[in-house]
Amino acid sequence: MTIKKVLVVAGDYDLVQGVRKGLDTSGCAVYAAHSHRDALYIIDHEPFDLVVVDALMTDRISGDVTLKSITELAKRPPILIYKSVANGVLYTEPVVQSLQPDKLREAVLRTLPQDQDARVQVKQPRISPMVTDLFWRDEEIQTLFSLSRSLTEVLDLSEVLNRVVEAARRLTNAEEGLILLPETDSDQLYLRAKVGIDSEVAANFRVKTHDTIAGTVFSSGQSMLLGEAGPQKVKTQYFVNSLLYVPIIHKGKTLGVLGVNNKTKHDVFNQRHKDLLTNLSSYAAIAIENARIYAQSVRRARELKALVDASQAINASLSPEHVIPAICEQFAHVLNVSYAEIFQRVDDNTRLVSVARHYQAKWRAGTEPVVALAERPALRTAIENRRHVMMARARHDVPNEIGALDRVGANAMLCIPVTTSEQTPAAVQAFYLIAPETAPATDIIQRIQRMFLEYRSVAEEGATAHFVKLLNDVRTLVKADWVDYAVLTTDRRMLQTQFAAGSAVWLDDPRPQIDLTSHPDLNEFLDSRAAINCHADEETMSLGAASLIKYSRARSILALPLIERGQPWGMVVFADTEHAHRFSPRETDLARATVAQAATALANSHLVTDLEASLRDLKEAQNRLIQSARLTAMGELAAAVAHQINNPLTTIVLDTELLLLKEAPGSKNAEILNAISRAGKRAAGVVRRLLASARPNTSTTPPQPINVVQTVEEILTLVHSYLNRSSITLVRKLPDEALPPVVAVPGELDDVWLNLILNAHDALTGRPEPKIGIEITCPPEADMMEVKVWDNGPGIPTEIVTEIFKPFFTTKPAGEGTGLGLHICRQVVDRVGGTINVGPNRNKAQRLQFDFPSRGAEYYDAYFGCR
Repeated sequence: MTIKKVLVVAGDYDLVQGVRKGLDTSGCAVYAAHSHRDALYIIDHEPFDLVVVDALMTDRISGDVTLKSITELAKRPPILIYKSVANGVLYTEPVVQSLQPDKLREAVLRTLPQDQDARVQVKQPRISPMVTDLFWRDEEIQTLFSLSRSLTEVLDLSEVLNRVVEAARRLTNAEEGLILLPETDSDQLYLRAKVGIDSEVAANFRVKTHDTIAGTVFSSGQSMLLGEAGPQKVKTQYFVNSLLYVPIIHKGKTLGVLGVNNKTKHDVFNQRHKDLLTNLSSYAAIAIENARIYAQSVRRARELKALVDASQAINASLSPEHVIPAICEQFAHVLNVSYAEIFQRVDDNTRLVSVARHYQAKWRAGTEPVVALAERPALRTAIENRRHVMMARARHDVPNEIGALDRVGANAMLCIPVTTSEQTPAAVQAFYLIAPETAPATDIIQRIQRMFLEYRSVAEEGATAHFVKLLNDVRTLVKADWVDYAVLTTDRRMLQTQFAAGSAVWLDDPRPQIDLTSHPDLNEFLDSRAAINCHADEETMSLGAASLIKYSRARSILALPLIERGQPWGMVVFADTEHAHRFSPRETDLARATVAQAATALANSHLVTDLEASLRDLKEAQNRLIQSARLTAMGELAAAVAHQINNPLTTIVLDTELLLLKEAPGSKNAEILNAISRAGKRAAGVVRRLLASARPNTSTTPPQPINVVQTVEEILTLVHSYLNRSSITLVRKLPDEALPPVVAVPGELDDVWLNLILNAHDALTGRPEPKIGIEITCPPEADMMEVKVWDNGPGIPTEIVTEIFKPFFTTKPAGEGTGLGLHICRQVVDRVGGTINVGPNRNKAQRLQFDFPSRGAEYYDAYFGCR
């Protein structure tokens, strides 16, 4: 019979397979060229009746369009163009756009020449099928030839494996094809490429390197062909009718296993299939090794770039709040891991507290961290009712939820129930170090729920990076520090965390922590400056290493001490949440270099912080020296002023006393003269105390028992008319019973009450319904007396509360205040052994407050020991 030879030029295996299926019963022999150069070489050396060309195919090196190059050949067969997308180009040759077998067959047969003088005449062979099985067909030879040439152009390992496994299934006409490669530091082979195998089965496809068919092939380096003799067990609960597995060997070392299965078909593989797969595995071994060498060079280039980028990022700032998160993020990037965390050793080496963490993590099926909903009632209610809920430490009284926040070091958590496109119930948990005042708006929650509902399956190949990006988008929308994505189990009892993304920096409690008293080996590891390198499947590991794996929810960890100024300051943990393996010596060295660089950056940051603190202390010391000099100058000035003022005051007081001798007691003139005398004596006392305040060692007046209530009443009598003129209501709460006296220099306490009341008066200028209150209490069980002076004015701004008792500090305009009033008050109170503080509005809080809010009226409290 006449056989038409058809060449398919495409890098897309689906196109080649579609043409093959479409022409299966049409008397055509289909050949394939998988690269630009293969196509030109084959067409130049072999005659064909038709060439089917992918319009999008190009030369990877030169960029030449394959279709254009073929049309320019002097001797070329008819061309059928496959156009996968509309590109607006008009073609003179026939075009087909569908991979459906009937459409392809119709287009190919319509394009093939219909001449009667067939170029190839092949008689039907008269040999037995057994003999036929011993020979390779031209198509098989051509497939191997084309594949070997195409693999020389490919350096991506995944692409190499996919091409090989597709060719294996095509050569053997098998239902399934697969390539198994060993997992690092494990006794398992895992699926790296597949065709015909269901995605759910492939997601957790692992086989042991012993007691399994594939494991035996890998360990022995010998092929295994099992025909139809009952179901063959490939892995747990996975059976096939027949299989053929061959080792992939390079220079005597087994790299993996190439295999084909017939799961439902009853076709049996034979020796010819075995020889084909053995030869195919030889090509695959070389391509795999080349791809690995290329990947290694790319990895090393990436590591070098990561080190440079890390150095730039780590040293970009000297501020700890910027350095620490940059360091943690660069740790994850340098080793290309999904998780990195910095710990600090505190409390005499009894605890490790988290300083910073960076997440871009995914957990494999069967290894996910789980949360029992029975232990989290609020979380369970939110998921069951499909309503979002914000759980904040300050606003939540459920102990389980507060405990959950404590464990992760968060102050608030937002739970958003979501559903994926596969109708899988799930939840997004957003965590906050600083609790937001309100939950995100409803439209933002609904937008997030739509984003997950529209998202493709997370089990698809390459979906991890896209899903992590989705979580980061969610984190930005809800303004959280990090976000977890967890799926509800079928029994609706557990949440399985599958992804996490974000970062956090802890400057205050609550902080995640590890108790070192329960894991002394971690202290030994830090002190010895060793490394912890282990994975979850190891049978023997220290308790400390096991605690780190449990804490980080990882499959593999690398922990290194962080040395600062020659001492183990803390620990850095690198973690892989997907794969159970040991980090290689090269990765460990790379991590050590990055950690050492980070330690230097942290030390520099701390030095800068210490230097800034020292400069602040020096500046304050300089200010105190300046103030001391000013006070000394004031003391000298006060002495001169006292001399100048005391002379006229003496004259006034003495003359007044002489005039009083001539007036009858109780007369109007006597009252006036008594008032003048008291004012003069008080003015002399003020001058004397001003001098004593500026130069306290010059005071010769001894302390005496003072009746505090009497001093307050005298000052209130003095200022009563002054307050009335300003329409200020005076509220007095003075005890009727006698109180124990306070030992103080006479007249000094008067200055305190006068200063406080006058300050309150100034604060009430222009205020509606102004009030000043003063009250004295002395509980019988206490040995202190409390005096409160309050007003309903605007209060003292928070930012200046710490400044108001400093000398010369004033908020009044120039010429209206000296800034010494409250400073003198504190000196007086200190001398009598009491304290003076600023608290909130008395009407809002009946007890003393040692902090002052940004709003509310002021009061000053002086406590004096009862003698």
